[in-house]
Amino acid sequence: MLSAADILNILQVGRPVSIIRAGDGEQIVLNSGNGLGEYRTCIDNVMKRQMGYEPTMGDVDNIRNNLKTAYMGADIVGLPAQKNLDNLGKHWQSVEATVKQYCSTNKFTSTDVAYDMLYNGMLDQWLTGKKTIVYIGCRDIDEGLRSRYGTKTVNSFIIAPEAKFTSGYEGERHYPEMFNKMEWWLNAAKCEGNPCLVGAGVIGKIYCNWMRDRGGVAFDIGAVMDLWAGFSTRGPNRGLDVKDETYKL
Repeated sequence: MLSAADILNILQVGRPVSIIRAGDGEQIVLNSGNGLGEYRTCIDNVMKRQMGYEPTMGDVDNIRNNLKTAYMGADIVGLPAQKNLDNLGKHWQSVEATVKQYCSTNKFTSTDVAYDMLYNGMLDQWLTGKKTIVYIGCRDIDEGLRSRYGTKTVNSFIIAPEAKFTSGYEGERHYPEMFNKMEWWLNAAKCEGNPCLVGAGVIGKIYCNWMRDRGGVAFDIGAVMDLWAGFSTRGPNRGLDVKDETYKL
């Protein structure tokens, strides 16, 4: 299993890469075609939480298939840390078994690697001095990235926020409206050779592959973007509009 230091080395080389993580939400979506019970669990525990509404069955099928494609095409996949699986219980142990069957790569890291790199300063080490950064996420962190890293050009696509943790949003839905625009936007986003960051839930895992295919150094950092924006959406203190400025840019 690749360490955080290994991931940093890969990112610093600057070659096209897609690093995607997996957790129990992704497992639930991948299993949603197994039966009615699994489908309802996906709707109630993932789709409504992330999207704020119940998508059509056809949309769920498409999201599941895109997620499978994302893992099949990823260069590195983050899984619940193998050394801790015995202590995590059957719930987390099964995530690895579910996701791995769709992976074509033999390179894996911890699903928490982006957090580890936030806490130990490796994300700062990678991004400092980068002239261009591309990101897809639900928080506008353009100015924070410019200020922290001295970045001149920030190309961002701000998606609809995770419904469970953000109130008052009125606008286009992430899926299908924003999703269907993403590849066109990426064509002009200057991915090639640049850091490309993604925090876009289960729907957006495939964005890392699309960025990589355009020459980008793509890393699914998930809710690290929320922390950069000063919000807590993971861990025991998470909640609707809960602020945590510990790691704010």
